[in-house]
Amino acid sequence: MSFVAAFTMIALCGLVLTCVMIARQIGDPVNRFGVFGAVAVLLLDILVVLASAQDPRGVFYRDPVELVLATAAFAVLVAQVWRVARNHRKQQGGGGSEETRRKLPDLLNDLPVQAAFLTPDMTYAFVNDAYSASFGRPARDIVGQHLSRIVPPELLDEITANLEKALAGRQVTWHFDFSRPVLTRNQGAAIYQPLSDRGQVVGVLVMVMERSALQDAVYEAEISATKHALAADVAGVGYLEWDQEGALIDVSPEVETLLGRDAQTLREMWQQGQGFVEPRSRATIRNNLHMADSRTRDVIENIKFLTANGRQIEARACIRRVDRGPNVHVLAAIQDVTDQQNVLSDLVESETRFRDFTESATDWVWEMDVHRRFTFLSGGGRQTEAEKPIFELGKTLTEADIARRKGDYDVLQQRLARQAPFRDLRLVIPLADGRERLIDMSGKPFFDSSAQLAGYRGTCFDMTGIATAESERKSALEALALAFENISTMVALFDRNDRLVYCNEKYRATYAGIGGDIIGRHFDELLAHFTRTGKLAMSSEGKVRWGEQRRDRRNTPAKFFRARSSEGRWLEVTDYPVAAGGLLTIASDITEKVEREERLHRHETALQLLNRRETLGQMTAAIAHELNQPLAAIHNFAAGCVLRAENDQLERKDMISVLNNMQKQSERASAILRSMSNYLHNDDADRVAVGFTEILRSVQLLIQPESSATGVTVVIDDQCNDAELHCARIEIEQLLINLIKNGIDACRDAGRPDAEVILSARCTEGEIVVDVADGGSGFASDMPAQTAFSAIRSTKDKGLGVGLAICETIVLSHGGSIAVTKSDAEGACLSVRLPAEVQV
Repeated sequence: MSFVAAFTMIALCGLVLTCVMIARQIGDPVNRFGVFGAVAVLLLDILVVLASAQDPRGVFYRDPVELVLATAAFAVLVAQVWRVARNHRKQQGGGGSEETRRKLPDLLNDLPVQAAFLTPDMTYAFVNDAYSASFGRPARDIVGQHLSRIVPPELLDEITANLEKALAGRQVTWHFDFSRPVLTRNQGAAIYQPLSDRGQVVGVLVMVMERSALQDAVYEAEISATKHALAADVAGVGYLEWDQEGALIDVSPEVETLLGRDAQTLREMWQQGQGFVEPRSRATIRNNLHMADSRTRDVIENIKFLTANGRQIEARACIRRVDRGPNVHVLAAIQDVTDQQNVLSDLVESETRFRDFTESATDWVWEMDVHRRFTFLSGGGRQTEAEKPIFELGKTLTEADIARRKGDYDVLQQRLARQAPFRDLRLVIPLADGRERLIDMSGKPFFDSSAQLAGYRGTCFDMTGIATAESERKSALEALALAFENISTMVALFDRNDRLVYCNEKYRATYAGIGGDIIGRHFDELLAHFTRTGKLAMSSEGKVRWGEQRRDRRNTPAKFFRARSSEGRWLEVTDYPVAAGGLLTIASDITEKVEREERLHRHETALQLLNRRETLGQMTAAIAHELNQPLAAIHNFAAGCVLRAENDQLERKDMISVLNNMQKQSERASAILRSMSNYLHNDDADRVAVGFTEILRSVQLLIQPESSATGVTVVIDDQCNDAELHCARIEIEQLLINLIKNGIDACRDAGRPDAEVILSARCTEGEIVVDVADGGSGFASDMPAQTAFSAIRSTKDKGLGVGLAICETIVLSHGGSIAVTKSDAEGACLSVRLPAEVQV
């Protein structure tokens, strides 16, 4: 045997061994056939060696065939050794790259099936949650285990065979139907998908799913494709599906959004006969459901739906029959044509509206042809049979009675000649009585399909009345401006942005030193200049308050603001809202008015003093009698002390007691005299917070002598709990004394000396209410309660007739009110309401 023949036989034996190793590792059928091929070549080499054994030629080789076989065997042996080494490295790498290991878990957990990944040595590398749950074991107990330790023994052989086929590079689909479940499934399919890297199988992905779910998924996909295809054919927004029993079974999300209800609600409403479909449209749908068995072509129907918010939607439905096995369903693709129908309705309404407008409007709608002859006149407004028509059908514009040298007649002819549009061109129409009519004419050309001029269309409006009114308005404005310029009052007009748009010369003179024209300046700028130039006679704090009040004038319209100028003149400013958000500001010199008010105030004060004096004068005898009692008591106490002292019978203890009694009587007399002095005080009373109980106590002290002298009891019911009243104390005492005195006089004049005058005081929300009721006979018939507070009216013989008038003045000056609440044969009652905090 030559050296080449020996080498060839060794190489072929190595080739057979490597093919067997690869076939056992990965189940590659190519390597299985390679084993048989290597054995065949080995036999061929043996035959060649035996045939050349008797040939004595050469030791290295004896036949050229030996060289060919040796070279081929060596090349194939090297290739197989390289494949064995590469497969070994892949097994050492754990059956896949790190990237595959990182991505597979997330991918397999998202699959809606039971999935597992096995390496070539049939070891679990990963299982998803569904797979591990089917075995009732956590995934960590399965991963890393061999297939034989997890799969039931009765299924191991068939599953192992499927895995071997997959490891050989084939995708295997295994349909099973067992009495005992495979991974909790009795019927279904398992798919074995080999995963490769650079042509080498690195593992098998196993997915187990129910066969019925797979079939349903395919079927539902076909039905869904049919639905969307139908919707696309009619450019619809969605679809609805009914079964052969007439039940609504499916609604697309687009229809849910369109109707504002979910599919479940729509199914329930359809089943209950409730109206998300208009009744006539519902009958149309049911008719198509009944005819679905015999009708194969599509039907187009208009259907009206009602949305959740009550809006009606009109839709065009393409109704198609869909066969679902033995069942027949009806599918309706919906196209929302509400907008188209609304546009059509709006168009019809617009045409009707335009026709009505042209017949009733004061504008005339006209049309001319290319020769400028009138082909249409609306006949409304001034263009009536009652007057001579300005324009006539069939006649041209130049034939109308229009003044050629007045208005815009020449401009109109030029625009018509240039085929240009025109607007508000004034035409003058002379009348028989010498007056003129003013017509504003507007129009534009229109063209035919070949872009040639076809005529003009436009409107006319009689501006005679408007022009006359505008002229009169301008005259009135000029007269008003002239009047503003010649009055001493300052007048200014501000726009909504508080910028000055007009003022008279008197107002302008006030800002002579500001520099430049004041028109267009902001109110704040003018106000700052006015207060800064020292035109107001007030302190810095007063100027700040004045500025704040003036800036807030929009929130207090028509409010009067008073201020004294540095020249000693009084200024009163008022702001009135006008149209478009502006303000009309009027500033007047009211110095004479203020002086008159001050004189009136002095007269009212004098009159109140006179009333108080008259009241005290009427009560002089009673007050004297009241004073006589403490004075007599003091006299008696003093005389007794003198007598006992002369007889040496005066003890120190008795002396102290007598002196205490004399002190009390003197204090009583002093209190009466002090109240009288305060009551007659003529100074302007300061308004301060005074306890109302203290006021009532003083009033009771002053009125007690009169009550005792007449025998009329005065009862004061104080329920104010010493509440405070911000007031001029003397005026409030005068008010209450006048009312009680009137009540006493009424009881006495009615012959009821045993009657009572009851004054009740109570506190309500922010005010004090005083009711004075007497037991007289009410107001006289010639002096009704409505005129009881009129001045210079009295029912007393010597009365001045100012008592109740002064009472009303005092109450009003304190921001309160007084009214007669009762006047009958049983007596009268007057009610006074005084705010606890008086705005001064």
